[in-house]
Amino acid sequence: MEELKFRENSEAMFNEVCSETPWFVRTFTRNGLVKGLREEGCGVVTEENMYDVCRKVTPEQYLGKTLGILDRHKTIVAH
Repeated sequence: MEELKFRENSEAMFNEVCSETPWFVRTFTRNGLVKGLREEGCGVVTEENMYDVCRKVTPEQYLGKTLGILDRHKTIVAH
């Protein structure tokens, strides 16, 4: 199985979402994210991919907290 490659701060997002999940469901969270990213065709994971997949795989009652974690790591690009 091919390993995911991360761009921007997506790896920090992925790792913190997993680590903030209670230990007894952490494996399910990690596997759900990996499966969702693979289904999206993400060989290279971007921050936007993390937002998209988290919106799809995160239960509604935890979505706000998950998006907050992603927001903490989002790259701010000045135009």
